[in-house]
Amino acid sequence: MLNIIELNEKYLINTGTNRACYVHPMNKNQCIKITISGNNKETKREISCYKNLIDKKISWDMLARYYGLVDTNYGQGEVVELIRDYDDKISKELAYYINENVLEKKYINTLLNKLEIYLKNEMIIVKDLNTVNIVYQKFSEKNNGRLVIIDGIASRKNIFSFNFFKIKKIKTIWNDFITTIELNR
Repeated sequence: MLNIIELNEKYLINTGTNRACYVHPMNKNQCIKITISGNNKETKREISCYKNLIDKKISWDMLARYYGLVDTNYGQGEVVELIRDYDDKISKELAYYINENVLEKKYINTLLNKLEIYLKNEMIIVKDLNTVNIVYQKFSEKNNGRLVIIDGIASRKNIFSFNFFKIKKIKTIWNDFITTIELNR
C-alpha cells in the first residue's frame, strides 16, 4: 500500500497560478508543491532542473533545497525546503520588504548583489526571477539575513546550455529583474 500524505487547507501556505504550496504535515521545514492547473509540464521541467543541480553538487545557500516527490491526497507533489525565519515563522517574499519599505534600500541592494554572485557562481538560470519567487530569511530581529529563491528555476537552459551561454542568460535575466525592481520602488 502506498504511503499517501494527507493535505488539507490548514497546511496551505499559498496558491499561485499553477501550483499550491502546503506545509509538509510531518516536517515543518519542508513544503509540498502540488500542481493545480491541468498542465504540469513546468513542474516536470523544474524537477529535471533540480536533479541536474543536485548532480552538479551546487551550494544550496540561496536556493530552496529539493527533496523529491511524494504522493498526496491531492496528487503527486514536489517536496522542497520551507524557508523559516529565526522565530520559526515562514519567511516573507522579497516583494513584501520592498513594497512595505521594511528594509533599507542599501541593505536590499547588498542582498541582491550577493544573490547575483551566487547565481553566476553556481550557474543557475532562474526562468521566472521576480520578488515573489524570492524570500528574505531573517536570522535575527536586526538586518541580518539572506535571500533564498523558492521557485522559478524551470529553465531547460539549466540542463542543456554551455557555461558561456548560461552566464550570458543569467546576466540578461538579472538585468531585467533589477530594472523591474527599480521601476517599482
